[in-house]
Amino acid sequence: MKIIWSLALCALVGAATSLSGQVKHDPAALLADSQLLQAPMELPLAPSKTSTVYHAEAGQWQFNLHSYLAWYQGKFWAVWSAGKIDEDSGKQRIHYATSSDGHHWSAPGILAEDPDGAEGPALWIARGVYSQGKHLYALAAYSEGHFQKNGQTESWHNLKLVRFEWTGKGWQKLRTYVDDCMNNFPPRPFGDHLFMTCRDSYSQMHTAVSDNLSGDHWSVSPLPASVPPSNMSEPSWYIDPQGTGHILFRDAGRSKFLYHSTSTDQGRTWSAPVRTNYPDATSKNFATKLSNGWYFLINNPNQKKRDPLGISFSRDGWSFSHPMALRKDAPALRFKGKHKGTGSFQYPHAIEHDGSLWVIYSVNKEDIEVSEFTLSSFGFSK
Repeated sequence: MKIIWSLALCALVGAATSLSGQVKHDPAALLADSQLLQAPMELPLAPSKTSTVYHAEAGQWQFNLHSYLAWYQGKFWAVWSAGKIDEDSGKQRIHYATSSDGHHWSAPGILAEDPDGAEGPALWIARGVYSQGKHLYALAAYSEGHFQKNGQTESWHNLKLVRFEWTGKGWQKLRTYVDDCMNNFPPRPFGDHLFMTCRDSYSQMHTAVSDNLSGDHWSVSPLPASVPPSNMSEPSWYIDPQGTGHILFRDAGRSKFLYHSTSTDQGRTWSAPVRTNYPDATSKNFATKLSNGWYFLINNPNQKKRDPLGISFSRDGWSFSHPMALRKDAPALRFKGKHKGTGSFQYPHAIEHDGSLWVIYSVNKEDIEVSEFTLSSFGFSK
């Protein structure tokens, strides 16, 4: 399955060369050819090895979502949100598990317990796990649920992003990392500082820039709006070879397409998001760069449902092509619950390790699985 030559050609689609020789890109042309994803269920299935991190059982933790993956001190670490029945109920806590090979996982442990017991409204939502220097951190959003305030409905009352650190024996809760912030993925370097996205308690989209690479202090700014900022949801981001930052948004306005914003000043300011030609089921996406220089974008490209979980590739970070399915033909839902639909793969996160792309995701919002894809199976060359 050799795709390098076709990717190189498709990376030119959506770009034009000016008289000065500079390439001008169209941020709306995220998909090299709009016909590529016309039949998402017919995408070729990438070969993989899939393993279960957590299998939901009756009467136990039947809601499992917001999964993240990291490699630290010779082990894979997975964290995710766990609820008894419903999504983001007051009975929600955060679980974690570890694996030396990515396929045989420990029994789940508790990273953060339900903050106020089964009868209280407060909950934790997993927001990432990542290593920084010699430390392993996890991020968790504290919220007291929906709340009416000043005539408006808060999505997450008393929202705080809190950082936890692995001590070698357990997870230690540290101070509030960023106030009023529902991030989507852990912070990463952008120039001489860290960057991430945040939604406030009213679901308004913001960007966050730290003062340094330690992330000791954060400056949070509203996203410029061409559409209501509350429509821009659950984004991922990456930096292209020219240093331009790219954010890809889920559209809560349900256009069923991804939105795209860019930055040329290391994430301090961003363009107003524009709707792209890249179809989306209205779900969480993940995009970043591989060590071989190629970019990938994982989302649910079927506008009718969260199946398949798809991937596409780009050389320049502007134009993606050669889509494939990572998983498709999802099983039926076993346990009913609020906001749980049947037959779905969703909320991906991925890391590269030892020549493979490791993708963690939720099946039907009840099981957490990891799939390993060797880079060679995508047809890449160094």
